[in-house]
Amino acid sequence: MEEAVGLLTLAFGLVVAAGAVHHVRNSAVGGALDRNVLIGLRTGATLSSDRAWREGHLAAVPWLTATVRAGYVAGAATVVSVLVSMAVDALLPVVWAVAAAEYTALMACLVTGTVKADRAARAVLEETR
Repeated sequence: MEEAVGLLTLAFGLVVAAGAVHHVRNSAVGGALDRNVLIGLRTGATLSSDRAWREGHLAAVPWLTATVRAGYVAGAATVVSVLVSMAVDALLPVVWAVAAAEYTALMACLVTGTVKADRAARAVLEETR
């Protein structure tokens, strides 16, 4: 039972992370995400100007969308996997492995989006030189 609670907490974390990225994505698309040091894809290049911030975030939108989808699906899949595991009284080690892979996928999407944002922001910096 303790393992199930741990996995459910992990699932909750996936959904919360996806929700945060969802907010950043929607704010970027809607033009409501002003340059700041608290939330967003913060790199030296994206923080260098308002235009670099905006262009960087827009370049990352496809990857932010993938991150959001991965997080929501992974959270739901983890909950279902835990419930099935509890019903058959087995498979929890497999669920842990799947959950770890899901977190890795979420982070890979987010890091890729950040790299795309940084490249787009650097291109803006090159244009303005």
